[in-house]
Amino acid sequence: MKRLLLLALPASLGAQDLTATADRIFAAWNSTHTPGCAVGIARNGTPIFARGYGMADLEDGTPITPQTVLESGSVAKQFTATAVLLLVADGKLRLDDDVRKYVPELPAYGRTITIRHLLSHTSGLREWSNLVADQGYPRGTRVTTQTDLLDVIVRQKSLNYPVGDFYSYTNSGFALLPTIVERVSGMSFVTFSNERVFAPAGLTDTRWRDDFTTLVPRRAQAYARRNTGWRLEMPFENVHGPGGLLTTVGDWLKWNDALDRRVFGAVSDSLISRATLTSGRQITYAMGLINSTYRGTPEWAHSGSTAGYSTYLARYPKAGLSIAVLCNAAGAPAGTYVRQLADALIPDLAPVVTFDTVSADPSRLARYTGIYVYDRTHDVSELFVDRGQLRVRGGAPLRALRDGDFVMGAGSRVRFVTSANGTPTGTHIFAPDGDTLSWTYAAPGRWQPSETQLQAFVGRWYQPEIDVTWTARVEKGALIMELRPGTQFTLIPAFADGFEGGAYGTVWFTRDRRGAITAMHLGAGRVWDLVFTRTP
Repeated sequence: MKRLLLLALPASLGAQDLTATADRIFAAWNSTHTPGCAVGIARNGTPIFARGYGMADLEDGTPITPQTVLESGSVAKQFTATAVLLLVADGKLRLDDDVRKYVPELPAYGRTITIRHLLSHTSGLREWSNLVADQGYPRGTRVTTQTDLLDVIVRQKSLNYPVGDFYSYTNSGFALLPTIVERVSGMSFVTFSNERVFAPAGLTDTRWRDDFTTLVPRRAQAYARRNTGWRLEMPFENVHGPGGLLTTVGDWLKWNDALDRRVFGAVSDSLISRATLTSGRQITYAMGLINSTYRGTPEWAHSGSTAGYSTYLARYPKAGLSIAVLCNAAGAPAGTYVRQLADALIPDLAPVVTFDTVSADPSRLARYTGIYVYDRTHDVSELFVDRGQLRVRGGAPLRALRDGDFVMGAGSRVRFVTSANGTPTGTHIFAPDGDTLSWTYAAPGRWQPSETQLQAFVGRWYQPEIDVTWTARVEKGALIMELRPGTQFTLIPAFADGFEGGAYGTVWFTRDRRGAITAMHLGAGRVWDLVFTRTP
């Protein structure tokens, strides 16, 4: 076996070197006191490395091995997409069919939502998990079923944006696809997947989590940090399609090989066919896969995160390389691990992109400080100067570039917009994937309303699309929002009539010309603007 490993690896990296590299990358998890990760690597379809780090079950001391079953998170989307694309190949549906042909319960939204829109996150549908959280039941607080998902999605009378205009990741589109597969095929989604997707690819340890109470041999428990220790963080829900796939690194490598060998014919091409917005801009998201590049080489990949599971599956077609990482620790950077392995295994990668940063004039930096509001969701960013750098409160620094722009994070370029007198009016963030995110300058500092001003927001606020009433009250000088008995949060003033609500997002109020409050709005990541009206 060692001989096979050495022959399968590039000359610059032998089997012992790969083991040492992986051991270094996963060193933080190589313990009997932590959860961890399973890793698998294949070259041209032949597995060359598989190993487990950490524990599958901290209570009984079971270690993670390559045979350990873990949950895939959103990597499942390519399997769901394959099921749909097989029906397209069968001539039973078309990618440009109106979704309402198969899900007539869904309202009409003006422009037609097609199957293609669902597969590429361009439908405008709001994120179902945000919506149930806004009902007072965040994921993990009650059991959610496929029927629950359908019910909350079809209640939405409006969208985040006009169909096809933007890419905005949402699990709601993929949550509808299993229903479509069932209604078109006449089979349960589980049966269809078993017979048409898993079996032809040779997957023997892969199944949908359609019943979370089912006992699954060799399944790893999932964990999240609690102070200096760990707590269970399992997905107690019967939701599958957007995620909910149980699998092993070995099966994932088989899956990538099946796609490379075109076991499903032209489906392999469709999965990596990039979507196009109504503007004509092509995005990197395809159909359940992201078709992008890493250090100059093509990468077909997807990440996943469900409860305490964190995952990444990638193919590097020019190198004939597949890398799979499945972790059972919330927040484990599975994608980073995959790319560190790719760094070691792929020769002649392009250099890591660097930026020509400079020291900025302190007076210029001070001019840009203040509160900025994201145009889509009203998310709040507070910029301040710390040790000669412009920083985002709770986030990364903005490093000044020689051309006057700034750079942040993984390479997003930030450009401030100013008025004639140099006062900021907003900023544009140019993301590496080609998207442009715009923020409006709101104020030089946080809004500080009086208790009298807060009283204007007190009352009951109803949202018909999720059928929920939120109740606002003032308590000890703070505005408190109650979703249901025992579930409430404090609204932190951010900008005039706008508040930060922690995990619930941003809450803001609009007024008429006379200054009377007319509506309450909620924006949070994958829900752009949910409108509440005051009710007796």
